[in-house]
Amino acid sequence: MFRIFYAEQDATLYESAPEYNTGLDEVLEIGKRLSTSGSNYLKSRSVIKFDMTEISASLSKYGKTVNDCKFTLQLYTSDAKALPASYTVTAKMVGQSWINGTGYLSSLTNNGVSWTGPNSGSAWISGSQYEKIGSSNLYISGSGSGGNYLYYSGSGTIPTLQVSESFSYRTTDVNLIVTEPMKIWLSGSDGNTIPNYGFLLQFSDSDEDNANVHGYVRFFSRDTHTIYVPKITMYWDDATYSSGSLSSINLESYSTYTTIKPTYKDTEIAKVRIYARDKYPRKSPTNVFPYETIKVLPSTTYYSVVDAATDEVIIPFDDIYTKVSCDSTSNFIYLDFNGFMPERTYRLQLKIVDGIIEQYLDDQIYFKVVR
Repeated sequence: MFRIFYAEQDATLYESAPEYNTGLDEVLEIGKRLSTSGSNYLKSRSVIKFDMTEISASLSKYGKTVNDCKFTLQLYTSDAKALPASYTVTAKMVGQSWINGTGYLSSLTNNGVSWTGPNSGSAWISGSQYEKIGSSNLYISGSGSGGNYLYYSGSGTIPTLQVSESFSYRTTDVNLIVTEPMKIWLSGSDGNTIPNYGFLLQFSDSDEDNANVHGYVRFFSRDTHTIYVPKITMYWDDATYSSGSLSSINLESYSTYTTIKPTYKDTEIAKVRIYARDKYPRKSPTNVFPYETIKVLPSTTYYSVVDAATDEVIIPFDDIYTKVSCDSTSNFIYLDFNGFMPERTYRLQLKIVDGIIEQYLDDQIYFKVVR
């Protein structure tokens, strides 16, 4: 199962415009731009923050812990320019509180986070200040500009404080697995509560230092007027499979139908039943007009949710977290519509894996989410 959460704050930090706040810009940028003099490249990084209180409440609601879940950070590309064939995007845990601000790159506004500091009149803490987080073994690192981030100094198991995604001749949308940093914010480290100041997104340190790696990619921000708002999706395995007296479907000849409704409120959680039956039931001497008997899809059946207008995959197939369940009545799934963009139509898809064979069921199962 899954639950979607949208960013509550985000902004881009531009080395080329060090005092500009971009808290209301519709895009976030990561990369390196050629300076106006043409002699060097200037970095751009982004900060983005999600509400851990909202995520904690959802964990409690479903009776799950952070260790039961996988978290993915998704950013959707607006445009990109002059990117190398291969590069890496890194997400680090920001070490200092920052203010979103109300500025744009097109006009100087310094009432929030920027390259020079987390807020107007304040500077980013640098690594030379040896700022420690409580009594933990976490410290703040950075150069004093362009944001900062946490690092670990101590004995024992080193926590994962930054995660990366590498790109090579592929689309530039970001799908980062951020489970380990989320665990630290939600569960703490060394017995200490670690404040959530969000992620610092950038080219990897090695790419930023490499003169041969440049270009930039821009993503839609939380202030976009599109459906491509930055989001974290929380996944967990809630599938059960107990078919009782129901028999398995003949995968060479069958059909399905569901109890999905035409519309759902964006606060609903629905149980959707999926019924399968033989396409051509067999007759017998005592059963001249055979009735359609409910059967079940195999335990290796998965679901996906797609935006019907754009074909953008909202929830991808996953062999752990989007399994179709089964009880003695039929197959079923749960859908949490909290976090779905309202006033949009979506399509449910199914995938059946049978050994090396994969079947995709796209029977035009549509539903709309409304306010």
